[in-house]
Amino acid sequence: MSFMKNKNIIILGAGLCGLTLAYLLRNSNYQITVIEARNRLGGRILTKNTSGETPIDLGPAWLWNQNTNLLNLLKELEIPIHQQFATGNAYYQSMASQPPQLFQLPENQEPSYRMAGGTNSIIKKLSSILSSIDLKLNEPVLNLEENVHLIDVRTSQSTYQADLVVSTIPPGLLVNNIEFTPDLPDSLVNIANNTHTWMADSIKFGLSYDKPFWKEKGLSGSCFSNVGPFTELYDHTNYNENRFALAGFMKPALSDLSSSQRKKVILNQLVDFLGKEALDFISYEEQCWAQEKFTRAQSHYLLSPHQNNGHSVYNHLYFNNKLIISGTETASQYAGYMEGAVRRAQSVFEFIVSSNS
Repeated sequence: MSFMKNKNIIILGAGLCGLTLAYLLRNSNYQITVIEARNRLGGRILTKNTSGETPIDLGPAWLWNQNTNLLNLLKELEIPIHQQFATGNAYYQSMASQPPQLFQLPENQEPSYRMAGGTNSIIKKLSSILSSIDLKLNEPVLNLEENVHLIDVRTSQSTYQADLVVSTIPPGLLVNNIEFTPDLPDSLVNIANNTHTWMADSIKFGLSYDKPFWKEKGLSGSCFSNVGPFTELYDHTNYNENRFALAGFMKPALSDLSSSQRKKVILNQLVDFLGKEALDFISYEEQCWAQEKFTRAQSHYLLSPHQNNGHSVYNHLYFNNKLIISGTETASQYAGYMEGAVRRAQSVFEFIVSSNS
């Protein structure tokens, strides 16, 4: 496969993988267009950041020392990180018949980190650098049709032509939400339909506070429960340590409840764990990803975490070498995570460049 200079590349999806690929291609001679179905950038990266309140990450939040490619990108973009607070006691509830039990977090546990300003900081920085790139929001792609040497990309708003299309859409959504002419191979469709989309089962929530009352009690803010409704809770204090929050995950089964119902049961559980001070919150935020049509295909309810992530079928090209299927779920390492999104963008970039050398 080779491309002549000044050819058109269309990237489907403006999440971390899509924007990182556009960032890597920004100084090339290709004409880059990024098409996003949502009315915002970031995909599953979502930070609620009301003025004067703590940035609360309702999508991916953490990175680790082994996430070298993401860490290097953050350094290049000059985005600071800070270590997740995990000092002090934590609570664990093993069964409904027992109250939460206090325990000391191990001092030698592997540190995790968060981005200053919330995870959306990397999306903001990438988008500011890509201000000259043609970026379409609120344009779900409806059809991809192979047309001799090009691909016609039909969206809800218009039709575009590309010499190469790179999809960063989760594979299950790609084959369920977009029509292909001609059809994609059954071998690909079957695997894509059984590829787990990370975060698609998650419900994340966060509460901001004017003071870290848990720290004042010698608590880390970490709480774990086999009972629910929340299963994990962590300190979510900001980078400057002057805005305070707790954030965590609910049991996926709570997706059947309304937001107000979920909030009510979460508050009751917080009181059981941390006392009535937990009710003195400034704001409550949540995101039920299972209800996001651009995150979860309705048929994907019985897949195990990371199922078929990084499958070899995603290493092949389609539509006579004019379609690359990318995105974090297709990464050979750290699939589903932010590190996987960055690595996959880098590998696709290197492939495009080497194909033209």
